[in-house]
Amino acid sequence: MIEIKFLGGASEVGRSCFLIDTGVEKFLLDYGLNVQGFTMPMQPPISLDAVLLSHAHLDHCGLIPELYKRGFQKSVFATKSTLDLTNLLLEDSIKIQTRKGMEPFYSDIDINTFVKRAKRVDFGQPIEFTKSVIELHDAGHIPGSAATLIDTGKKRLLYTGDLNYSENSLMKASEKNYSDIDTLIIESTYSYKNHPNRNKLANSLRETVKGALENGGTVLLPAFAVGRTQEILMLVYDLGFPVYMDGMGITATKIALKNLDFVSNPTKLKKAFGKAHKIGKTKDRQKVLDKPCIVIASAGMLQGGPIHHYIKKLKDERNCSLIMTGFQVEGTVGRTLLDTKKFVSNGSEFEVKMDIQFMDFSAHIGRDDLFKFIEQVNPQKVIPVHGEFIPEFIAELKDKGFETILAKNGDVIKI
Repeated sequence: MIEIKFLGGASEVGRSCFLIDTGVEKFLLDYGLNVQGFTMPMQPPISLDAVLLSHAHLDHCGLIPELYKRGFQKSVFATKSTLDLTNLLLEDSIKIQTRKGMEPFYSDIDINTFVKRAKRVDFGQPIEFTKSVIELHDAGHIPGSAATLIDTGKKRLLYTGDLNYSENSLMKASEKNYSDIDTLIIESTYSYKNHPNRNKLANSLRETVKGALENGGTVLLPAFAVGRTQEILMLVYDLGFPVYMDGMGITATKIALKNLDFVSNPTKLKKAFGKAHKIGKTKDRQKVLDKPCIVIASAGMLQGGPIHHYIKKLKDERNCSLIMTGFQVEGTVGRTLLDTKKFVSNGSEFEVKMDIQFMDFSAHIGRDDLFKFIEQVNPQKVIPVHGEFIPEFIAELKDKGFETILAKNGDVIKI
């Protein structure tokens, strides 16, 4: 028997955290926070045999050092890419929390303890415990992202983390060949909608960017540092105009280049990054907008970062474009700008006259592919998490003959 306690992320997107008790061992699947409100899941115990980290996004990794602050003695297991990127994001998270006037959940010392005790795992490499054998498999979401397979000898549990079904410019497709899965814990962020065809979307982005540049404008591409920056860079670097990178995406790309096994086209990523101009100092930004160019900068939802500088400089330029390439959460600066054409941040408010567009470059599996993945895995039980339309999704799964469980935060389920 396996007992699953849902500490966070059950019927919501964010703060993913699941406690697995095999009767002999205890494992924690992710320990993230709600990135907008910086809220925690229910606090897990520190009497764990291991933490199994799916990937380097703060809603999955953002609180791991807090375990070490409370005295956790064991290791976090993840791919090398995930460990390197997580370290980068955690250090930035401390800065953001401090800037917001919060007392950070952990210190640099706690991050260092996490780094020292972390264990690198390759895809498909067995991790043996007293009762269980654990493997990580490619989830296709961002570089290093993994689905976690726990095999106790009697039960096999698969946790997808965040999942992407198909290959794109940056990522290989997720692993789909699983057998004899008793319970599938699967993300369901987009159980309610499909995404545009990725190749058509990529071509549309290139055409839109090129059109704006040929019209004498500059194109701003706000992008998440991990995953999206690298994909967008690979799509626009060869359009014949200067490409500038600014913000944390530069460091994240350097990390990706040290972990090339986790990307689909290493040669293209190297070439694109080598050709891009990297902005390292504030004074370097002054010359960027002298002529038509492409600027890829953080933050992806405009919550901060160098993208603010460029928007303020170009706000009245109608021949310039701002293209959002990632989901904009309600209440963020990016969502407000999309909905109202007004930039509202830190007491500053102004109208943006640039051409503003949204393109759905999601790194999450879409609705139809979710059903395909579940049908391919064919588990005995399905537990959807990480979504806002889970009851409706469960009803559809039941109609297709799957046994499902609706889990809420705080629930304990035995399988």
